[in-house]
Amino acid sequence: MSKENREKPQYGMLKCLGYFFSRARKYRPETIVLLFFQILFNISSAVFGFYMSPMILSRLENHSTAKELILTAAFFIGGCFISDAIVSYIGNGIGVNGFKMGYQVELRSRIMQEISDKTVSTSYCHCLDNKFLRAGERAYNATPSNSAAAEGTWNTLQNLGVNLFMFVFFTAMLTHIHPLIFALTVALSVADFAISSYVYKYNYRHREELSHIDRQAWYLQGLPSQLSVAKDIRLFSLASWINRLTDKAFAAKEAYARREHKFYLIGTFSSMIIEFLRSGAVIFILLKMCIENGMSAAEFMLYFSAVNSFNGRFSGILNDFLDLKNKCLDFSAVLEFLNYPEPYNFGGGEKIPDSYTYEIRLENVSYAYPESDKKIIDGMNLCIKPGEKIAIVGLNGAGKTTLIKLVTGLLDPDEGRVMLNGTDIRKFNRAEYYKLFSAVFQHFNMYDITVAETVAQSATDIDLPRVRDCLEKAGLTKAVDDLPDGINTHLGREVYLDGVVLSGGQTQRLMLARALYKSGKILALDEPTAALDPLAERDMYEKYNAMTEGKTSLFISHRLASTQFCDRILYLKDGKIAEEGTHEALLKLGGEYAELFRIQARYYQENFNKEEAV
Repeated sequence: MSKENREKPQYGMLKCLGYFFSRARKYRPETIVLLFFQILFNISSAVFGFYMSPMILSRLENHSTAKELILTAAFFIGGCFISDAIVSYIGNGIGVNGFKMGYQVELRSRIMQEISDKTVSTSYCHCLDNKFLRAGERAYNATPSNSAAAEGTWNTLQNLGVNLFMFVFFTAMLTHIHPLIFALTVALSVADFAISSYVYKYNYRHREELSHIDRQAWYLQGLPSQLSVAKDIRLFSLASWINRLTDKAFAAKEAYARREHKFYLIGTFSSMIIEFLRSGAVIFILLKMCIENGMSAAEFMLYFSAVNSFNGRFSGILNDFLDLKNKCLDFSAVLEFLNYPEPYNFGGGEKIPDSYTYEIRLENVSYAYPESDKKIIDGMNLCIKPGEKIAIVGLNGAGKTTLIKLVTGLLDPDEGRVMLNGTDIRKFNRAEYYKLFSAVFQHFNMYDITVAETVAQSATDIDLPRVRDCLEKAGLTKAVDDLPDGINTHLGREVYLDGVVLSGGQTQRLMLARALYKSGKILALDEPTAALDPLAERDMYEKYNAMTEGKTSLFISHRLASTQFCDRILYLKDGKIAEEGTHEALLKLGGEYAELFRIQARYYQENFNKEEAV
């Protein structure tokens, strides 16, 4: 087992159960009341069922009348029927889908929503933190099914409540019968439980191995159906390779299942031997009591049933406690994730200055990504003036995207400060700070929603004329009008089978329209036109130059000619500003920017000449 799995959980059983019941009180207090009644009537059913056969047999032994026999049978059968009916009604007849499929599922859904809220609202730096990501994975693992900790705990508590009561009930009965019967039953039950627990926790002890095997098998099995890899599978003839990997993964699952089956056979055989010894010893003692003390057949049945029931309840209590402990271990992961400390200020902070102009200043800023010693930004000082258009260029790995993330507040510097109008942005409410920016990053996600919803990033209160205006400015009006339902066309095919898939260039224009719709005070574009050809990119940037008049704008591009309209160009190298100035000034400087521009210009000129020659 890994060191991580051996670490003591931050929250014990009492705190986990306290949170669990607090969620029930907050969202569905009826759940606690119904749990009590389920326990109560399950106990009632068990007691009626336990006494029914011995009492009827006792009536027969005493030569009771037919009426007495019928009344006795009716009493116990009726008690069992009514108790079971109430339990069934509570479990299946309340709410839309019954107690378990109604209230309990709703509570699990609420907990899942809290986990989801934490995931989508957490500080961006956590998205790069493997420790946080593992905490989130463990939290989600506690919620995916009815049997998982977020819902299955209710069943465990119900079983534990019933087993505890019946254990006390049978303990009192067995100690009254014969001390040796009680001692033998307890000793053999403990041995049976110890062996069974070790055997049936096989999957828990090997959960990391099993989880890895399952993830690999289901990933490979689902791979051929993913549209994103369909082209690669065909062009690179990957089908046979994927099939071999899939066969290997499922062979590993089969090998694991065989090992598990052998282990369980040993456990089952051991339990059978212990059961034989326990039953044999108890029968011997009870028969001796029948011979020596004149015990009746009804009493023999009652006491023998009590021994068997005691063993079941005793093992049930221990199993329930272990199950509850394991579920609380899982639920501790939920609490650890929900209470994971936030480095950014989301709960208050100073108000963002109410201004039409904003100056952003970096003071000796350095940043290195988690688990890396290399500084991506190294001691940078930069002042972005209000309304200034800045191009950020440089080779891959120079720190361009990281600089944008620092400016927009997605990341905080390890050293130095990012200032907004003279105030460290860490003092502001980070969510309010984000509202200042309209951004399009190099890597983005598309959701299976309509074109209008994608631009507005909302499903309600969409300003449709504004959506159309933004699409027009992004040069996407004709393409959208040609879609089956125009701006109401669904994108993607994961949810809607009639959805459409846009080309790379169209998707980038759509992201630009989305940024325009938000209309933040500061525009940040990180390679937003990489899927466009150089002329289309130049045209797009010229449109942006006109559309963002008076706004502060940051542009990242590998094509240097596209950023000539900017007021200032920053050439980054090794996390520092190596060169700075206008396009013309940097060409006159004759440094690395000029050399890179010359190489790009020659490349495009050579390709243009080849096309002319053809």
